[in-house]
Amino acid sequence: MFKQMKQAARDAGTLRTLCESAEAIARQEGLSAPAAEHFVEAALALPDGAAKRVFARLGLDGAGFSAALSEQEREALRAVGVDGVVVEQALGKGTPLPLASGLYEAAPSGQVVVQELARLRQRGVTGPLDGAQVMKVVAEMGHGSAVRALRAMGVGPEAVVGAADAEIADEAARHR
Repeated sequence: MFKQMKQAARDAGTLRTLCESAEAIARQEGLSAPAAEHFVEAALALPDGAAKRVFARLGLDGAGFSAALSEQEREALRAVGVDGVVVEQALGKGTPLPLASGLYEAAPSGQVVVQELARLRQRGVTGPLDGAQVMKVVAEMGHGSAVRALRAMGVGPEAVVGAADAEIADEAARHR
């Protein structure tokens, strides 16, 4: 019982760090609420290193993910007829926003990430909440900017789920 309470407290701390980091990343880009891709970037910055190890298993890195996200935005703007200098100005990102006060609010895809992470225990997950879990949750969404960026990097969501599962299993084995 005490072990479960300690794990719940650690998970709450990880979720708080993840949400705060995702929000800071989004607001640095001039966005008011973090989306799933911001949670991937925040997971890559978690001290547990699990998301980085998932990426490494796939031959990816965080800088490549950020570049793929920017390219996805370029393609979306081109698809609606915006091109050239206007695209580059639009991708210059908005003016950074100060951190929000009050209740935490994520964009719809970010809300899905937070809700699914909160449901991990109901799904029978017993290990610690870490970056690998975030990567798995985002990949299981199957769509959105984060998944499109991963596909642009040559990796489908199924491969990300597989790499995350392998990292989660390795982490569990290390703590036995």
